[in-house]
Amino acid sequence: MSVITQRGNLAEIVVAQLTGRIDSGVYLPGEKIPSSAQLCEEFGVSRTVIREALTSLRVAGRVISRQGDGVYVTERDSKALNFEISRIEDIRSAMEILELRLGVEMQSVALAAARRTPEALADIARAFDYLDNVESDDAEVEARADFEFHLAIARATRNPHFPQFLQAVFSEISFDLVMKHRQSARTHQTYLKKINKEHAAIFAAITQGDVKSAKSALAAHLEESLNRYRAMLDEPQIVETAE
Repeated sequence: MSVITQRGNLAEIVVAQLTGRIDSGVYLPGEKIPSSAQLCEEFGVSRTVIREALTSLRVAGRVISRQGDGVYVTERDSKALNFEISRIEDIRSAMEILELRLGVEMQSVALAAARRTPEALADIARAFDYLDNVESDDAEVEARADFEFHLAIARATRNPHFPQFLQAVFSEISFDLVMKHRQSARTHQTYLKKINKEHAAIFAAITQGDVKSAKSALAAHLEESLNRYRAMLDEPQIVETAE
């Protein structure tokens, strides 16, 4: 029996556990997951909690119910999020996706700070340490490590739609990240130190549960690039008012 002892909404915790199993392949696409009675016994929660968790997974498109037969993992070709963006090939399109990303990740980092669990913090720490210590001359490898840090924060929201969204637009986000990491050696080292410091500030705020500081750190991290793109395109910069 794996009784839940973490603090927080029990249904959300069950959702996070089941989502992790689906993502890691413990429950394969098209496979039937354990019955509600089995899940109740395993997690040490009531049927109401399991029912709420399974409803959340159905809404997220991760599972489907077959009347009289149980609950099954959604097939891989069934997309919960159908989000198509034209190919990112220039500064304007990179600016547009960064504007969208900023809006989504401001809420993501706020929820991560509010809902953090020891497991989520450990996940973010692993991604941070990997990015901080990655040794590669390949800008795409560094960009992927950068993305994984933000993805770990999205998972910490305990709302599956946030990581799904980031994964759906990974190739578009990657265009911006690769451009940042693809710099001359001297400039590159300065840039890496800068973003690692920014990532550390974001992680520290999440760890402390400081929603306001987490949002401020995330905004500082992304808005510099966004305003640089706007300046290159002679677009007006957005000045945020203090809360």
